[in-house]
Amino acid sequence: MFSRGVAPLSHAAPVRGMATAQALRERINSVKNIKKITSAMKMVAVCKLRVAQDNLARARSFSRAIQDVEFKPSEDRAPVTKCYIGISSDRGLCGAINSSITRGVRDRILADKDAGLTDIKILLIGEKVKQGLTRLFADKFTVTLSETGKFKPCTFKQCGELTDYWTAVDVEQSSVLYQKFVSMISYETTEAKYWAYDCVKDDLAIELAEYEVEGDADTMQNLHEFGTCVKLYHYFAENEASTLASRMTAMDNSSKNASEMIDTLNLVLNRNRQAKITTELSEIISGAAAVDTAE
Repeated sequence: MFSRGVAPLSHAAPVRGMATAQALRERINSVKNIKKITSAMKMVAVCKLRVAQDNLARARSFSRAIQDVEFKPSEDRAPVTKCYIGISSDRGLCGAINSSITRGVRDRILADKDAGLTDIKILLIGEKVKQGLTRLFADKFTVTLSETGKFKPCTFKQCGELTDYWTAVDVEQSSVLYQKFVSMISYETTEAKYWAYDCVKDDLAIELAEYEVEGDADTMQNLHEFGTCVKLYHYFAENEASTLASRMTAMDNSSKNASEMIDTLNLVLNRNRQAKITTELSEIISGAAAVDTAE
């Protein structure tokens, strides 16, 4: 009667924390495969980072020349309509670089709502920031762009096409959030603000009054859009370098963690093997002793 409530010894589950040798070997092989993948991804990030740093140096020098022109009103005032632009990557495995952009956009929108600003629009570049904000602000999405990481590298012409999407959003002020590359192990979540041309055209004409501007009547507007495109090109370069540096660091840490896990699992496997050998020796010695006693 009681036999049905007792599991056979041959089918008994191993005690928690005491994995079998076969399970440990499978786990070790699995971690080794993960280590190969993370090491390969680290090497790919290192190779791409060198190119991204060269592109960043050119973008910074290209953007520095237009920083002397002020594209903002002479008097400080609060915008009535606002657009937030978040730039992230389309792929993960690069630390918290994408989530910090998501948190930055989210916190600023909530702060503006608390301040009474209701007309807010969102333009997102990158799949990760879109996934992070869809649940809260999907109704405020104006344009979302993905797979921009396929640009090798991102050209100024491509940034010009993206700028058309940006300038087509009818708002007074835009806030761009991106990652500024500081070093191989550091980056900063940075916000840059831009005013629409209708808000700065009078101030821009006054600032450039001492120059004789040739061309059509929309020359000033073209200059404003050109400056916007230059900045966007710069932000893409900053964000790409920061993403690759963060991915390189994350994959390097993952490879080190995998190595430590492999060492730990090998130690447990050796201990289990030694315990099994010790048990078998004890049984042999006990059997031999029992035979001697019987004789």
